[in-house]
Amino acid sequence: MGAETLSRRELFTGRASAKPVCIRPPGVSEASLDACTGCGACVERCPTGIVRLEGGLPHVDFSRGECTFCGACADACPEPVFEAKDTKRFPHVAAIVDTCLARRYVACQSCGESCPEQAIRFRPVIGGPFLPEIDAARCTGCGACVGSCPVSAIAVKTLEAEVAHA
Repeated sequence: MGAETLSRRELFTGRASAKPVCIRPPGVSEASLDACTGCGACVERCPTGIVRLEGGLPHVDFSRGECTFCGACADACPEPVFEAKDTKRFPHVAAIVDTCLARRYVACQSCGESCPEQAIRFRPVIGGPFLPEIDAARCTGCGACVGSCPVSAIAVKTLEAEVAHA
């Protein structure tokens, strides 16, 4: 049995830190990655420079910019890696973490100003700055807010499938 190693902080708090999410370009699934040869054509064609190769497979780095869903990476790929060519959203949404400046009583709205879908709204709070809230239905997961946050307080979380009501 392999035991997962914990940091000292994780051991004392009793919480393991969240594992970083590996984000694939829009239209790429884990199953379709079997066809990827690691040629890097998608990396070269990405106009915002967010597609990178890691271990020979494409992933998206939102700290470098946002995805405009232009489809250049899919058009450049010679293999059947991109299952859906006209994808306009990722299977994740943005999430505000506790290091957010507004949650620490510092006025900041950089994430909302950078969101092209206006999925981040700010709720007024008595005695403090407006707090950001993400509308998951409007969020496309493009990552525009991730790179614009001055304290890296925006992460991505996987969309959870809706539970069918019986």
